[in-house]
Amino acid sequence: MIRRAGGSVFFLITIFLLMPMSWTQRGAPADTFKALNNRLRMLNQQFKRFQQMTSTHLQRIGKNYNVTNSVDFKVLSQQFERISRELRSFRETTDHSLNSLKSWTKSLQKKTKRLDSSLSNMTRALRQNNHLNLREIQKQRTALTDLSHKIQKQQSQIDSLESLRDQVQDGMQDLHTSLKKHQTRIMKLESQIQELLKIISTSKAEDPFNSIRKQHGVLMRHVQTQPKSKERRMRERLLMLGSTKQPQTYKIRERQRQSTTQPTVQAHEELFQLPLRHKIPHVQPPKEEARICNVGSMLLFPSTSTENYATFQKTFQTGIHELSICTWLKVDGKYVGTILSYATENNDNMLVLYGRNSGKLGLMDFVIGDPAYRELSLPNILDGEWHHLCITWSSIEGRFWYYLDRHLISNGSKFQKGFEIPPGGFVVLGQEQDSVGGDFDEAEAFVGRLAGFALWTRTLSPVEVSGLADGKGVPRGTVLSLDDVDQMSGSVQHITCECLEHCL
Repeated sequence: MIRRAGGSVFFLITIFLLMPMSWTQRGAPADTFKALNNRLRMLNQQFKRFQQMTSTHLQRIGKNYNVTNSVDFKVLSQQFERISRELRSFRETTDHSLNSLKSWTKSLQKKTKRLDSSLSNMTRALRQNNHLNLREIQKQRTALTDLSHKIQKQQSQIDSLESLRDQVQDGMQDLHTSLKKHQTRIMKLESQIQELLKIISTSKAEDPFNSIRKQHGVLMRHVQTQPKSKERRMRERLLMLGSTKQPQTYKIRERQRQSTTQPTVQAHEELFQLPLRHKIPHVQPPKEEARICNVGSMLLFPSTSTENYATFQKTFQTGIHELSICTWLKVDGKYVGTILSYATENNDNMLVLYGRNSGKLGLMDFVIGDPAYRELSLPNILDGEWHHLCITWSSIEGRFWYYLDRHLISNGSKFQKGFEIPPGGFVVLGQEQDSVGGDFDEAEAFVGRLAGFALWTRTLSPVEVSGLADGKGVPRGTVLSLDDVDQMSGSVQHITCECLEHCL
């Protein structure tokens, strides 16, 4: 019984010791291994105490029940030593595993650091690449914009060259026609001169005063009396030659002598003065020619009455993302007033160019989709002279350019970027609309002259703006011009004047 009890105790101790080993093999953390070693030491000590207590207890039991204590402590000691060796080997194995785990952990930490640094470098490189890509996209956009401007510039040059070619062809045709007419006149004149010379050469009588007149450089001949009809034809031809204002000069003097006893003798004295070459007719020197001949017509707004305005027969059919407005203006008042007003049902100030009487003089507001606007300066606009004004806008980047007398005065960006001017509104010149087609204010009325007004649904290039101001044709694609004016109210006058210098 004692042997069984001793074997049971040894079995329990072995199971108790092997349980942490199996648990350790499943993978415990490093701190747990240290705790396990400490616990094993404690168990070793406890086992020794337990061995002594067991031996004492068994001896006590043997005395009480008269049972001989036959426990072989040597075997137990050998088993304990074997278990201790196994524990030591397990400890060494555990320490080796822990060291391997530590080295592996360190290498893993190094790899993790390298991965972190690689990830940070990749993140930094990705940010730089994104920044560079954004810069490249911006450069490409700028290059695309410049390319579009260059294309527009070349197109305007092509249009100007085509217009010049047409003008040259028209001038050549007119020159050919004029040369043909002059050639015909010269041929007629030469035939008439030949006929007159034949008539003179056939005359038989000579005036006795011919020798005297030869001394004065004049050739005079007498001819026999011709029939009355031929004489009349002669005079008509000479009169016709005189009326054509050719360089030759013809004079006729007639003398008739009649005797009652002798036959009637009639003499005609013809005086010809034939220069060696044609005389160039005197022409008055022409006045200074007009330079700007692309305006077509002019609108005159004589006073600040709200009755003075002009409307168009058509409006915008589609939404507008780009536009250009150009005009010649001559302000007769003390402020600029409203040049253009476009109103819709949703916004009565959808597109406005105006300067109020109560605001700063010499300034104008450029409104797109009220309340968004830009303030434009107009230097010397109130001097009573003609000035060329041109404004372009694009919703792509909200860019706008403002030109005055061929010079770029100001520009900017982010002005109604991505905005669309809706179609179907009402366009008025000379008044600012506070409702569609009405509610005008005298303080915002325009007083003066507008010539060559035009509107495009694209941005004009600087070359096109300069060519327009210099009178080199009108760029293609106009949507509204003064030719489209439908109605003029009040005292507004629509005056046709092809050249600006003739728009008085």
